[in-house]
Amino acid sequence: MGDKAAFEELYMATKEPLWKIALTFVKDHELAKDILQDVYVSLYQNRQQLAADLNVNGYLRNAVKYRVSNHFRNLLVRQRHAVEILRDGPHKTGHRIPLEEKEVSRFITDGIGDLPEKCREAFILQQYQQLSHADIATVMGISVKTVEKHISCALRLLKKSLSKIAILPWIMLF
Repeated sequence: MGDKAAFEELYMATKEPLWKIALTFVKDHELAKDILQDVYVSLYQNRQQLAADLNVNGYLRNAVKYRVSNHFRNLLVRQRHAVEILRDGPHKTGHRIPLEEKEVSRFITDGIGDLPEKCREAFILQQYQQLSHADIATVMGISVKTVEKHISCALRLLKKSLSKIAILPWIMLF
């Protein structure tokens, strides 16, 4: 894989299908391109450490899924940070979000952040990207039945977490 021509050939053969996978989940052409760029740069930089018998197509698909998952995790972190800023200071327009709405948003964000990793990933893909269970199964590399179990678990844990703070009417948003 050290040969530049071989790397370019690999890139040309895999860029389109990998881009489509990324685009399916992030729904943004430029973001999908950025994800692919990160994957290929990482592959090229680490090419000397990769096993000679590596299934490169599988490796690249998993790398794209990992980058997509990181993107959504980072979105959650930014959302949590934004909620904290809104709670502690005025909004850009000079108006403040009502305390109840801010608190609900924070509890929901915290609840999502506290979910087990696979449950959180499936939940985010369903709720924020509106992906079908079949699409989620493809991204996560698991069965549709397992996706259903992860989402069910996520909803159960979120409802349990949110019921402790007496905001059950807001839970119906899920």
